[in-house]
Amino acid sequence: MMRRNYKLIGSAIAASAVMIGFSGTAQAVPSFARQTGMACAACHTTFPELTQFGRDFKLNGYTMTGLKQIESQGGPNLPKLKINEIPALSAMIQTSYTYTKGNTPGTTQDVQFPEQLSLFYAGEITPHIGAFVQVTHDYKSGGFGMDNSEVRYANHTKNTTYGIVINNGPTISDIYQATPVWGFPFAHGPSYNAPIIEQMGQNVGGIGAYAMFNNHFYVQGNVYKTMSGGDSGNSAIPAWNGNDPADGKVKGAAPYWRLAYQTNFGPNFLEVGTYGVLVDLIPGADFGTTNKYRDVALDAQWERPFGDDSIVVRSSYTHQNVDLDASAPGTSAKLKLFKLNGSYHFGSSKALSLGYVHTSGDPVAGTNTGTTGYLVQGNYFPWENVRLSLQYTGYTKFQGTSNNASDNNTTYLLGWFMF
Repeated sequence: MMRRNYKLIGSAIAASAVMIGFSGTAQAVPSFARQTGMACAACHTTFPELTQFGRDFKLNGYTMTGLKQIESQGGPNLPKLKINEIPALSAMIQTSYTYTKGNTPGTTQDVQFPEQLSLFYAGEITPHIGAFVQVTHDYKSGGFGMDNSEVRYANHTKNTTYGIVINNGPTISDIYQATPVWGFPFAHGPSYNAPIIEQMGQNVGGIGAYAMFNNHFYVQGNVYKTMSGGDSGNSAIPAWNGNDPADGKVKGAAPYWRLAYQTNFGPNFLEVGTYGVLVDLIPGADFGTTNKYRDVALDAQWERPFGDDSIVVRSSYTHQNVDLDASAPGTSAKLKLFKLNGSYHFGSSKALSLGYVHTSGDPVAGTNTGTTGYLVQGNYFPWENVRLSLQYTGYTKFQGTSNNASDNNTTYLLGWFMF
């Protein structure tokens, strides 16, 4: 039994140890520019990084519009109508070249055209209701599947902006970029051991409410359930009993919370906050009880302009506790994830970024799944909706060992086109 438990514990840290990179896809889409009549730079320093105006636009449900609208005042038996004359549609294509230092033949170079192809509806649906809906091409099925998406109802009083949000993953609705879904470097990046909060996207559906008080205090709460046929991010759950990891499901509902404080002092913007999720997971084989995942995170974001230039620094720390009450009663595991990154923007046409990630764990004596990686990235924007990136990722430790960790060092070229 003890030998079996050790195997399960190692897998439990792999519950957090599915190899993914810094996450994030497009939150900046030309749909918003078409709807508002404003250039991308109104909402973004460089896409997809949000300015204060961009954060306010999202808080208010993506409903600001400068388009001609079709309107009907309605009547006793006729509802009102107010929709944009031109739908808020757009598309994204990414193409990339990846070179990995390792010596394995056939795996050191990879050209992808496209790396990602997405379609978007992003903008106002009706007054007070807007959406960011992304569907992305699935190369396995040959069709399109739902990507990061949300629908918002937003309203405000004199000192409070509040709303209701429906989305398909924790942190999708967040307005800051120290949290996972919209986090740096927005494409590719170091691979690391991932807590379950970073694994749930597109596999759960949830509803919640949020509010910003006095433009300082942000609070949000959501509950998430496994979608029909979804796996609740259980790619984080290994095949402990020969079952597909996707068999795991959330029992009941998983609560997610977000608290943050933001302020401006002089030319500086500062945000500090916390977020987390509590997940009771039924593994691939139903043992009659659940494995418990408890993720708690702290984050911070600092911004400062220097004339036309600006600097942004973001950091987060996530602590995950895992209790294997279903798979191996009486055993547990931990994962700790630290991220730090910063970008200097040369106007709106160029940016230089540095990133660092470190994971450590407490799976079982003699086992270590830690990774330490760093990133250097340069971005060039010949047009506001075109991003050309050169990224180098290096490792001093990879999946618990420093031996040959540098074999995983990667050079990545990206062309990112929004239209």
